[in-house]
Amino acid sequence: MSRHHIEKVTCPSCHHEGDFELWDSINTALDPEMKEKVLNKSIFLYTCPSCGETFRLNYPTLYHQMEDLIMIYLVSESEVEKTYEMFYGENALFDFRTEKYLSRIVTSPNQLVEKIQIFDAGKDDRIMELVKLLATDSLLENNPDEEFDELRFAVDDDGTNILVIINKGETTGAVDIDDMYEFASSHCTDFKDLRDDEDIVINREWILNKLAECRKRIVYLVATPPSPCRINNASTGYQKSRTGVIY
Repeated sequence: MSRHHIEKVTCPSCHHEGDFELWDSINTALDPEMKEKVLNKSIFLYTCPSCGETFRLNYPTLYHQMEDLIMIYLVSESEVEKTYEMFYGENALFDFRTEKYLSRIVTSPNQLVEKIQIFDAGKDDRIMELVKLLATDSLLENNPDEEFDELRFAVDDDGTNILVIINKGETTGAVDIDDMYEFASSHCTDFKDLRDDEDIVINREWILNKLAECRKRIVYLVATPPSPCRINNASTGYQKSRTGVIY
């Protein structure tokens, strides 16, 4: 079952003290309604009962999508190594590898939501990190003046897999990535099965380290991305390119 507790928090606007419900763990098989609350990140929002101000409170939690054997740990940067040892070290609490669990450690609610969406879409987050690198390269090459902080996986209203372009917390466009994902996937045939890989912290740093191990492949991938194919998306209003920018 999902576990939660109450903590006192002080509103930064009016300094009123109120109760905030923190979720220590979330089991979507036993409490399926909690999944949407994670995806919309409402579990991290607190509304002050005095002044009505709403603000975000990030805290560690364990997301357990038990029906799909998926477990994602949201922790602070400083707790990543400790969390790994707790669950996958020599004195681990449970043998998740034998059970073929797909496990990840993330350090922000946005990363947590992205991992859930990637796995629900049947995609490999390791390949998705490579796709992000390719898309970033395409964006910078085709639109050197375009400013953005990150690319984040999402599923569009019409079911299209996209990377959302984020700049200063705002969505400025999207990239259609289906062709690019297939291209990247064809060059990752040496990856272990998703549930057999001992690496469970998968992010930009991970893929850069992975590619550094096979430098020759990097040159080939960057040199031969799929050709851009622009499409219109009525549901979002963005004009999207399969490899590049979206306007």
